[in-house]
Amino acid sequence: MALRLSIDSARFLRLGLAIALLALPACKGKSDASAGPLTLADIEEGDAAKASGRRLMALPLGLHRLDTVSPDPAAAVIAVHGYDSEGYEWTHPLKTIGDGSTRVYFYRWDFGQCPEPMAKGLDAAIDQLLQAEPGITSLRILAHSYGGVISGLVASEYDGRAPLLVDLVASPLAGVSSMPRRCTYDGAKAPPADAPVTLRQWRTRQELDNAFRDMDPNPQIVDLPGEVTELPETYQGHRLGHNWSISWVVDHLAGGAAP
Repeated sequence: MALRLSIDSARFLRLGLAIALLALPACKGKSDASAGPLTLADIEEGDAAKASGRRLMALPLGLHRLDTVSPDPAAAVIAVHGYDSEGYEWTHPLKTIGDGSTRVYFYRWDFGQCPEPMAKGLDAAIDQLLQAEPGITSLRILAHSYGGVISGLVASEYDGRAPLLVDLVASPLAGVSSMPRRCTYDGAKAPPADAPVTLRQWRTRQELDNAFRDMDPNPQIVDLPGEVTELPETYQGHRLGHNWSISWVVDHLAGGAAP
C-alpha cells in the first residue's frame, strides 16, 4: 500500500510540473506585452498624472520616442525635463504636442551632474537622431527648469542640418548657487549669428515660482537673442508657478491659453 501511494504521488507531482511548464510561455508573453515601450497613449492626465509621471522618469537615460504616428512627420520635438522632476508636469504638455503633426521625444538625463557633460550627452543624442532620421527637417526642444540650462548650452554650439527652435521654460539660465561646486557653468551664451537656431524664453513671475522666489538675482534673467515672455499669474485657476509653466506655454502656443 505504501508503494502504491508513493507511485501515485510521483505521478501527481510530474503532472503538476508539466502543467506549470506549459503555462510558462503564456505568462511570459503577457509580461512582455505589459512591459512594452511607453507611448503617448499610455500617458494619462488628471488623477493618473503622477503615475504616468513616474513611468516617464523610470525610462532609461537617453532619448525616447513616444508618438506612434505613421508616416513619420518631418517635424520633431524633444522634451527635456528639469531637476528632480517627478514627470507629472509633462503629462499634459506631451499629450498636447502629440497631436499627430510631429514626432515626440522625451529626453531622460542625470540631473545630478554638471550642465556641461549633460549638454554634450543631449547634443550627441540629437546628432544621432538627425543622422538616423534624415526625414526630420525641423527640430524643436521644449526644455523646463534645469533642462533649459543644458538645452541652452546645446543651442549655443548647435551646427545640425535641421533648423532648431528652443523653448526655454522657467529655466535658471544665469546659473544657481545650488549647482555642485565642481561645475564651471557661468551662464547661457548666445548661439553664433549665422546658426540655424531660434531661442524663446518663457519666464515665470519670480514671486510665484517656488523654485526661484528666494533667489537674488532672478536666475531666469539673461541677455540672449530672441523673444522673452513673462508668464501671467494664473493658469486654469492655479497659481502659475514652476511646474504649471510648461502647460501654459504649450497651451499658449497651441492657441488654447489667453495671452
